[in-house]
Amino acid sequence: MNLEFKTGQIDAQSILGIRTTTTMDRLAEMMGPLFGEIYGYIQQSGQQPAGMPLAIYHSMEGNTVDLECAMPVSSPMEGTDRIRAGELPAGTMAMVTHMGPYDNLGETWNALAQWIESNDLQPAHAPWEVYVTDPGAEPDPSKWRTDIFFPVRACS
Repeated sequence: MNLEFKTGQIDAQSILGIRTTTTMDRLAEMMGPLFGEIYGYIQQSGQQPAGMPLAIYHSMEGNTVDLECAMPVSSPMEGTDRIRAGELPAGTMAMVTHMGPYDNLGETWNALAQWIESNDLQPAHAPWEVYVTDPGAEPDPSKWRTDIFFPVRACS
């Protein structure tokens, strides 16, 4: 696994998302339908997503995951009771690109967490994954690209 870690500044990004709680073993099966629901809502509003789908990981306790499946939009949009308008924060990010199947993402997350700690950084907000490659368009999992963004600040 050849990973390149870096930090960089990013701007805030408007999103529409659905927040839910699930277990790790059900994560993959539930994300697709949620992304489809958000995409459909954006299209019904006469717009297109401003980027690829993403998942914000608010917390993980044991096997339980509190996450938000979301899509970026070019400008703030009104949501619904279920699809909420939000924003990815601006600021300093620890970033890494994962190439390969989603099953191996845990290894990349662990390596990123170690890199953050060894560089005297600490988490500042919930991290997220951007699914750059659409598995429906690219059947070879070894070619799937997932970008991970982890908001950080210097340890005081």
